[in-house]
Amino acid sequence: MKSSYNQLAKELLDAYARRSQQTMAQITEATVPSGTLIINQEELLESVFIVLHGSMKIHLNTTKGTEYLVAIIGPGELIGEVEALTEDLATCSVTAMTESRVAKISQYAYRCWLKDDHEFTQLINRIISKRLQVLTKRSAIRLSYPMEYSVLKLLKMASIQNEPKKFDISKDGIANYLGTSVRSINRILKDLQNKKVLSTSKTIEIISMDNLEKALRAHNE
Repeated sequence: MKSSYNQLAKELLDAYARRSQQTMAQITEATVPSGTLIINQEELLESVFIVLHGSMKIHLNTTKGTEYLVAIIGPGELIGEVEALTEDLATCSVTAMTESRVAKISQYAYRCWLKDDHEFTQLINRIISKRLQVLTKRSAIRLSYPMEYSVLKLLKMASIQNEPKKFDISKDGIANYLGTSVRSINRILKDLQNKKVLSTSKTIEIISMDNLEKALRAHNE
């Protein structure tokens, strides 16, 4: 069974397909090479993006140069939709993790879409509500489960967006995302390597999704 998150992504892509057929939609598509920064934090955004293919990371950079991984997103995800309504500067940066394709919609066209299409507005409300639920659940997991469980959940989420399952996520990035130390992450990754879940020879790579799922189930028994 697909998750509600996957279902929302499918609904957004379907809504985009319908909208893009309208001559007044003001939508363009672009291919984004891996490693390309498409949004820089603290910049004034002019567009809203929909990820059509590939994966991207949302990250926050501090004045000390530390990068905090906020989320990994893939097809059917929106970027910049909040800033289109608040007119604030971009809260985070967004970088393509793989070669990706995005739809680019001017903020004005996006606001017109919300005004013209009541079903689309409801969909966006559901997407934003789901994000809040996920953030709340993530906080509860960190309090209730061992750190290994959070690492496994992150790797599973990232694996959905990557094929082959090799990740451009540093150990520092994982540690910052989970609010722990790199030393703790190193220990957990070593344990998961012993369990034949992953390999860390050069990059982090899932070598057995079955073993990953088995490790996740062990924490729920």
